[in-house]
Amino acid sequence: MSKIGQKLFDLFDSPEREFFFQFNLGTRMKVISPLDQDPGLKKPQVSGNLFAIGSMVLWAAGFPAAEALLETWHPISLIFARLVLTLLVLYPVWIWTENKKRFSKEIWVTGLSIGFVGFGVGTVLLLFGQWYTNPVTVALVSTTTPIMATVIEVIKRQRTMTLTFTLGLLASVIGGCIAVSAQISVDLGFGLFLSILACFLFAWASDASISKLPELSTLARTTITFSGAFLFSGILLVIFWFVTGVSFPKIISAHDTGNLLVYSILAMAISQVFFLSSVARIGIALTSIHMNIAPFYVMFFVVLSGGSWEINVVIGATLVALGVAIAQRKSVR
Repeated sequence: MSKIGQKLFDLFDSPEREFFFQFNLGTRMKVISPLDQDPGLKKPQVSGNLFAIGSMVLWAAGFPAAEALLETWHPISLIFARLVLTLLVLYPVWIWTENKKRFSKEIWVTGLSIGFVGFGVGTVLLLFGQWYTNPVTVALVSTTTPIMATVIEVIKRQRTMTLTFTLGLLASVIGGCIAVSAQISVDLGFGLFLSILACFLFAWASDASISKLPELSTLARTTITFSGAFLFSGILLVIFWFVTGVSFPKIISAHDTGNLLVYSILAMAISQVFFLSSVARIGIALTSIHMNIAPFYVMFFVVLSGGSWEINVVIGATLVALGVAIAQRKSVR
């Protein structure tokens, strides 16, 4: 192999996970997966924050797509279809890159359980939380996810609360509230409780995907846990089909197909892989702080579709970005 080719491969060298490609000459070359944690990485915060930003941008792209889809789709059938498309992308890629790896029954049970409860139940609770309250209430509750993620890390003794981290955390929460404060209308009650529980489950599941499945790659964690969420959504779909007769749209237009692909592949499959890659590098608390800047990214996509800028979102996003920077000054993991 040429020196140039060797250098290109060395740029992606990783001790944790290897990809192998078979060439005509029979040469087996090792290529890194940049998604996984590299113990020798000199600046994990840089790559961790970049993955978090990428995850939030892709996640935000799913909101306009979901809004359009919900005009013709029932939420339960949409959740199921989204997970089906997501897994149709993740499984082939996972099998292709790690086809020789075999995991024990214990790993599968753990991963499926995390996905079933955290991402499966959590998604449905958030949906019903919005049903019992309103979108603004759910959005405001979501801004507290970094606090819940921080509590998880403190309980597990993975984080020491420093002054800079506390200030950064508060700035991000306040910024998130400002970003969604155009029409404040908070409904208290059962729906609020469901929304809070859903956000906690998301934070727990993301952290558990890393801590409970340390031997897996990011791609494997995402695929297995989302399989658990798929099982829950399938059970829920059957229940709703018997009780309410929920079904899929009889006609799916090309526009809906495009939105469904964005909502599933970009905003879920790739976004979650990036999100867990970030968690592996900078922890669930710091990664969750990035979630509060998502309204800015959503507004960006709305503007591209002909919408207008909202000054409160810009101010809130700026404050969140400042909070992210402050929280990572001499932070302790």
